Amino acid sequence: MRKHSEVRHATHEDDRRRAPRWASDAEIEIIAPVQAKAVALDVSATGIQLQLEAWLSTGTLCDLRITTHSGRQIFKRARVVWARRVGEACVAGLQVVGSITPPSASE
Repeated sequence: MRKHSEVRHATHEDDRRRAPRWASDAEIEIIAPVQAKAVALDVSATGIQLQLEAWLSTGTLCDLRITTHSGRQIFKRARVVWARRVGEACVAGLQVVGSITPPSASE
């Protein structure tokens, strides 16, 4: 999986985007409905493109734990807008739909 050492503008711009996107080194963990680690390919204020080994179906709501390069954890809920196979991996575009309460330490 691809990983970036610093946050920088994504190399491709798309006029359909509602918000600017940046490459990111954030660590992403999907904590529901499945548990899987993912790599952020790019992020914006409204969405995230990620790569992971598990499959995500379009329309699925996912709870995410996002750990920034500084160690800060952010918890978000996002809907899978699109997903496609790239080799053995799944690359998916998710739209952030809100924040969630962090899970308790026992979960």
